[in-house]
Amino acid sequence: MPQTLHLKLTIDGYEVEAAVEVPEQPSPRRLLLPILQRLADTVVHIAEQSCAAKVSCRKGCDACCRQMVPISPTEAYALAALMERVPPRRVAAILEGFDRGRERLADVGLLGRLQDRQVLTSDQQRQLDRDYFAADVACPFLEDCACGIYPDRPLACREFLVTSPAEHCQHPTADKVTQLPLSAKVSLALIAQDQNWLPLILARDFVSTHPELISAESPAQSLQQILSVL
Repeated sequence: MPQTLHLKLTIDGYEVEAAVEVPEQPSPRRLLLPILQRLADTVVHIAEQSCAAKVSCRKGCDACCRQMVPISPTEAYALAALMERVPPRRVAAILEGFDRGRERLADVGLLGRLQDRQVLTSDQQRQLDRDYFAADVACPFLEDCACGIYPDRPLACREFLVTSPAEHCQHPTADKVTQLPLSAKVSLALIAQDQNWLPLILARDFVSTHPELISAESPAQSLQQILSVL
């Protein structure tokens, strides 16, 4: 049986209240993702209302879909579960995208660095981000220059919006690309709870080698701990 939680948060000076349902019994953490996705969307909406500049992101501009997307293990399991609901023809295309991306990363010498990312310094991580983008590895879920899983896209994708001209995203540099400033990032709060992160392109590898576990904490406790980091 689900239980109802009443949430009250202050985001960038705005009070946000919501009643959400979570399972009472210990469950996979990915069941909390719809709540976290709505919260991330709310944070972004508030930021858009508060920002003088307008977001320039539009459908068809897929430069950000070629960046390294950091996701939590929770999101990796959610993507795997999503694949079970996707028509077989689309699944085949998505899996081919994962394989093609992994092969490309191996060819340009980035796969090992991605797999050993936890030992990289901040400067090395930033360089890895730049090298990944230069490798032009498209997200496996990219379809016709648009996200094929837009309603279920990762938290980091929801939070990455720019106010600079869209054409600058094709050759991103710190002086040309301006991100929409967010007062909180739900993606980082979830990663902190999971105590790990991985590039989306390696999600398939991760799920195949790390069976999903059910946390000893209740979903309500997990959600409260995630929100406490915001």
